[in-house]
Amino acid sequence: MAELNPEGGQSVEALILDEKLAKIRTQVNSKLDNQKNLALILSAVEENITEQGNEKTSVAYFVSFLSLLELSISEDEIADANVAMAAAYFLDLVIPSTPAALLKQKFAQILSKLAPILTNEEAGAPLLRSAIGALEGLLLAQDHSLWQSSGNVSPKRALIGLLELAFDARPKVRKRAQEAVQKVLSHPPASPSSTHVAAGLCGELALKRLAALLSEAPKSKRAEKNKESNATIIHCLQLITAITSANAWPASHIEKLCDVLLEVSKTSDQFLVSAAFDGFNGLFVSMTNEIDTEKFTRVLDIIFDLKPPVDDAHLAASWLAVVAKGTESFAKVLPELAIQRIQKLFPVIAEFLLSENNNIYTSASQCMIAILSEGLPDMYLLQPSAEYSITPEIYEKVDDMITTIAEYIEKELLTIKYQHATRVILEFLTAAVLKLRSRTNPDFLAILRTVGEWRSNEDMNFPYNKEAEDFIAACISSMGPEAVLAELPLNLTGSNNGEPGRAWLLPILRDNVRFASLQYYKQNILPLAAVFEEKVANASNKEAMHIKIFQTIIDQIWSLLPHFCDLPTDLRRAFNNEFAGQLSDLLYSNVELRVIICHALRLLAESNLVYSKGALSDDPLMIQTFAIEEAEENLKHLSSMANNLVLVLFNVYVNTIAEARGFILETIDMYLQLIPANELKILLEKVFENLHTSIQMDESELQQNQRKDQPPPQSVSMMDLVVAMAKYAPEDSYNGLFNVFVFGVKRENNANIQKRSYRIISKLNESESGRNAIRRFLSDIENVFLQTISSTHTSSRTNRLAALTVIMDMLPASDLHFIPAILQEIIMSTKDVNEKSREAAFNLLVQMGKKMAEGGIIRNDLIPDFGPDAEPSQASLTEYFTMVSAGLAGQSQHMISATITALSCLMFEFKDQLPQETLIELASTVELFLTHNSREIAKSAIGFVKVEVLSLPEDLVRSNLSEMLTKLMRWSHEHKDHFKSKVKHIVERLIRKFGVEEVEKAMPEEDRKLVANIRKTRNRAKKHKDADEEGAQKQGKKFMSAYEEAIHDSESEDENEDERPTRAGKRNKGGDMYILEDADEPLNLLDRQTLARISSSKPKKFTKKDAKNEQVEMRNGKIVFKEMTDEDPLAKEGSGIDAYLDAVKQAPVRGQKNKLKFKKSKNEDDWSDDEQEEAKPARELTRKTLGKGNRVGKPAKKQKFKARKKL
Repeated sequence: MAELNPEGGQSVEALILDEKLAKIRTQVNSKLDNQKNLALILSAVEENITEQGNEKTSVAYFVSFLSLLELSISEDEIADANVAMAAAYFLDLVIPSTPAALLKQKFAQILSKLAPILTNEEAGAPLLRSAIGALEGLLLAQDHSLWQSSGNVSPKRALIGLLELAFDARPKVRKRAQEAVQKVLSHPPASPSSTHVAAGLCGELALKRLAALLSEAPKSKRAEKNKESNATIIHCLQLITAITSANAWPASHIEKLCDVLLEVSKTSDQFLVSAAFDGFNGLFVSMTNEIDTEKFTRVLDIIFDLKPPVDDAHLAASWLAVVAKGTESFAKVLPELAIQRIQKLFPVIAEFLLSENNNIYTSASQCMIAILSEGLPDMYLLQPSAEYSITPEIYEKVDDMITTIAEYIEKELLTIKYQHATRVILEFLTAAVLKLRSRTNPDFLAILRTVGEWRSNEDMNFPYNKEAEDFIAACISSMGPEAVLAELPLNLTGSNNGEPGRAWLLPILRDNVRFASLQYYKQNILPLAAVFEEKVANASNKEAMHIKIFQTIIDQIWSLLPHFCDLPTDLRRAFNNEFAGQLSDLLYSNVELRVIICHALRLLAESNLVYSKGALSDDPLMIQTFAIEEAEENLKHLSSMANNLVLVLFNVYVNTIAEARGFILETIDMYLQLIPANELKILLEKVFENLHTSIQMDESELQQNQRKDQPPPQSVSMMDLVVAMAKYAPEDSYNGLFNVFVFGVKRENNANIQKRSYRIISKLNESESGRNAIRRFLSDIENVFLQTISSTHTSSRTNRLAALTVIMDMLPASDLHFIPAILQEIIMSTKDVNEKSREAAFNLLVQMGKKMAEGGIIRNDLIPDFGPDAEPSQASLTEYFTMVSAGLAGQSQHMISATITALSCLMFEFKDQLPQETLIELASTVELFLTHNSREIAKSAIGFVKVEVLSLPEDLVRSNLSEMLTKLMRWSHEHKDHFKSKVKHIVERLIRKFGVEEVEKAMPEEDRKLVANIRKTRNRAKKHKDADEEGAQKQGKKFMSAYEEAIHDSESEDENEDERPTRAGKRNKGGDMYILEDADEPLNLLDRQTLARISSSKPKKFTKKDAKNEQVEMRNGKIVFKEMTDEDPLAKEGSGIDAYLDAVKQAPVRGQKNKLKFKKSKNEDDWSDDEQEEAKPARELTRKTLGKGNRVGKPAKKQKFKARKKL
């Protein structure tokens, strides 16, 4: 109950009460009646307290709400349910913060007022739940003496009432009553006993009720009766679980409880079994909270004494599950005693493996796995250590347990009498080895040898090869490959007479080797590759089957190298200059091995680097076996060799084709982290020198088309290396890096160099010293960006925008003039063909808006094209929107469209920070462009309107609704570019927001049929939804950002006509399937290829008419299908805004996946849709365009090679 905190002031309960009441006060205008009713009653009560001159304390609230509850009850009947509900609800809130002394004194009075509700069978569930909560708080406040008292008005009598409510048919009432019982029993009043004085009463009543229900259950034969009986039994078990988990079950009734719970577990009803297990679990959990060794041991002994027969199909599995859970709980409290108990329990559980019943021996195996996995703490597997409190005695106990279990497995479980359970025994062995890890060596070696013989003997036709391989794989990862191969040698060359070959071990080794000896691989496994390479080289027939097998073995042997390099135990001894030189020679000479060797070299450094940073610090066994200091010494060793390795990798990288060298760059990046700073500086200077030389050579030579089977120009490779090294470059190399950056971004005739140059800034941003360098050179970098606006290649745009993002993040308040200087480029980038460029441009726009919102002075005299006398201006969000809006007066439709798109994004992002006047002005200005004849501009304006409808306040949209709809409906009849559907979506959104009547009233008279159409469509869709309510749910679309979701999402995204919603709904729910039939061949449903001919789209017959309507041309080696251009129905209409804008005709259209692409044609010189175009002869399709017949010929000019690998 409420007690003052030590520092004085309100108690924690009082503070919580204040927060809850404050939240209720805010709901006075809620649309939900129950919330509004509570807020009004609270307001009236508080007003009454104030009028009486009292303070709003918990006592004042308590007295007021208790009086209110008394008024709502007349002659033990509920007179006013709403008032009673509110009073009980507030009493539930107030009682926890009410002084306990008052609750003790007024116990009888309070209980008498709650009793009519608790005993009323017609009381609503919300009212009952609140009353139960109030009673819970009341009982928690009573002391030991009151609990000892008897009579009709006593705490015990009230608790019995709660127990009755714990069987209520209403789930929420029942659950709340069970929670109240658990809470009361888990907080006993102060007394000599640690258990609650009413615990025995609750346990006895629950057990009697359960026994009575179980005795009545067999008598009912009807299914409905059985169902009701089972439900009541489950409710009783839930109550028992609540009592046991409160550590309140009387010790004298434990044996009876275990007996009854196991009896319930015999049933085939899975819900009853689950509830019984919850009862056991509650019993175990209660004993883990408080260590009671004697009680816990007694419970386990009782459960073990109830061991059923091995073949008892009903009870065995349940008993095994309870034993597993009990042992797990026991191990948490008394781990040392649990070790001894597991050792004795193991043979008892193993007896159930003799059962012929699959469910029983599978349950036995799972029980053994659970006991070993959860019953033995991982810490107990450590060597004796004072740091982890592992004494030699504990170590010996665990060692004895492992030895005992291993001997029992070897002598019993692997014998023929357990043959029927071999599969589950192997599963247990796998789990045991993975749990015990290195402690299984040497105890499990004999078991490994036996299982290995089963797997190796081809004559046995062993049916459980997969399980055997899983066990061997666990042994490899736990004991190490040396121990496993000592018992199961590979014998690939057949030198061991009588021993079978075990080539099947190679893939298992590959997938499970880690933290092993690299020296062992060098001496014992890698030489085998040379033996088979010699056999392949000497073979006369290279295509013979055994030669292909030899080649496969060679590949598998080399595939082991990366895994032996994954945190090797002997790196400094094994990875010496000789071995590094051998691998370097192979990198030059053997192209097929480059991936494997680079992977090995990368893992060699990466595993030690990650481990030294504490990646496995939560694994004490690993830390004890391999100290972190050992990994740090390994890194020093690799650092001494890193320079030479990087030089080799550089040479290999430069001479490798673009598609096959990304992994080399990853390896280079790893070793660049290890090279000392002075060596890295020298290396970087060499790369700078080679870069300048190679650029001059590449530009002086005649540029020819690059072949795919040739490496890229050396200048490109050198630039890749500069970018890779930028992140790790020492500070005195930054001048050279920035010189390369400036030199590269100005290469107008070399896009590959330019886009890599921009990545230098992004790479520098990945290190703290690099970010500091960018800040030092920020002013110069800004000037370079401004100078190269017009010379940036399209392919470099994404990298340039990424670099600009870095610059914008560091932009100081003194350089705000950079924002308006670069703004036009960012706006235009929002219409870029590349999706990543568009995303970066939108993010930059938002980032610049946040910078402007921070405030500062913009020096307009530093902006290009502004005069030196330009006055400075104050940075603000409104000023930023003014800058962006200037693009609306652009000289091309593309600029205007991009500006509208940018404004849509910014308005969506900053709508809550802009003044309402700015929003109104912005919306009215952009809506003017809805009357423009250019489709590109109109499309962007429609997108803006959609964002406006979704994000702006309702009052603002409502005030402009009529004017907006008048302009918008101009495009409601235009099918091209989905204008009609886009307009329809916006109208649907408006209807959802304002209602049909208001939208219809604001709609032009001639377009009101669209509203009627939408109403019909929605009604039809609702009917289908109700009819197919149990169908599969439609998966929603995912968007790149909330802004894109606002632009493109709609409930009727695919609707275009009135009939579409019905078809789309059916398609989404069932997924209509069609079979593509061949006219020349009947469909064979037994053929496996039939599956490939099933389609989710309806097949269409291709007619001559379709072929005639297609225009085909070759463009850069690609077939291009040109869409037939229809005459614009709005071409002859005038536009008021045309007098104020000039534009060019080049409009992007949105293609598949909502991506923009630009449509260029020779006969389009102007972009004005209302000018008459001169008829020009269509391009002829000659044999240069199409080959003979219908075959496509080669293009006249090859496309310039571009590496697909992005570096």
